[in-house]
Amino acid sequence: MSYTEHDFTESDEEIIILYKKGDKETFKELINRYTTPLYNFTARTANKNDAEDIVQEIFIKVWKNLGRFDESKASFKTWIFTIARNTATDFLRKKRTLLFSDMENSNKNLDSAGESLMENIPDGQILPDAALQKLQDEEFLNKAMEKLSVEEKEIMILHYREEITFDEIGKILNKSLNTVKSKHRRALIKLRKILG
Repeated sequence: MSYTEHDFTESDEEIIILYKKGDKETFKELINRYTTPLYNFTARTANKNDAEDIVQEIFIKVWKNLGRFDESKASFKTWIFTIARNTATDFLRKKRTLLFSDMENSNKNLDSAGESLMENIPDGQILPDAALQKLQDEEFLNKAMEKLSVEEKEIMILHYREEITFDEIGKILNKSLNTVKSKHRRALIKLRKILG
């Protein structure tokens, strides 16, 4: 059966069985299903500017390892978000290393006016009022989320945005259910103080 003959009411696991049986076109459906949730997750936990690159890297890893996916160990959604979290963490670690290296070089090469290369980056384009208002609301939410630890932020996004259970989140983060619930409570308390 080819990709065009599927109506894709199948579960993720059923699609993976078709993929493992040789219907490689079915991988496109997994991409269609998970691009937006993975983008939203990485944009919030890592960086909006890097989210697209991270998502591409996630799908490359999924494609390379899909043959070894074992549904008896975890659901596909838990498995792919585990890969997403690890990929985003690795990406940020590499980027941080490069950034520190670039900052050291840029500080060594101060121009004659004494300004670093970083200070010469031009400001972004001025936005219309409506777009600016929307951006400010998004910015406020992002600032509120920035007050959370990385794990608290991941838990909030996975639970409320992706509707993943605390038990599954525990598997993604490699933490006990009680730890996940405790961090969730702490995150809620912090957000209530910020928003209150």
